[in-house]
Amino acid sequence: MEALTQCWFTRVHHPEHARERQEDGSVMSTCRYCQRRIVTWTKNAWSLADGFNVSRAAELASGRYLTLHDVATDFVVRRFALSHLPDEEAVEAYKDELRARFALDDPDTTLVLMDSQPPPRRAAHRKPSALPPGTL
Repeated sequence: MEALTQCWFTRVHHPEHARERQEDGSVMSTCRYCQRRIVTWTKNAWSLADGFNVSRAAELASGRYLTLHDVATDFVVRRFALSHLPDEEAVEAYKDELRARFALDDPDTTLVLMDSQPPPRRAAHRKPSALPPGTL
């Protein structure tokens, strides 16, 4: 008789070390518990790769949004559209307002505010190339 895996109970899949980057920006792997194919676009929330992913479809159709997520119950409490905000400064002000309204800075909270837009990539710091002696 087979036992139920950890991800069946928690609905949280954990990838194996081998990962494959896809053309659409997603990353594919295999869940180390249930051995099923899983996919992520944010590198922190993995979902089953087979079938229809409603969250991904909503993200593609509606544009950028913020998600208030309860990590203790793995439940999306609310989504906030950002299409009405004119620029990144307004988005950051809105995030601060939501942090205050839902007490997200409280150390005992299980709520997390997640942005559907991935964080900007940092430029790699490169050492300046060595110039031949005597040149400036």
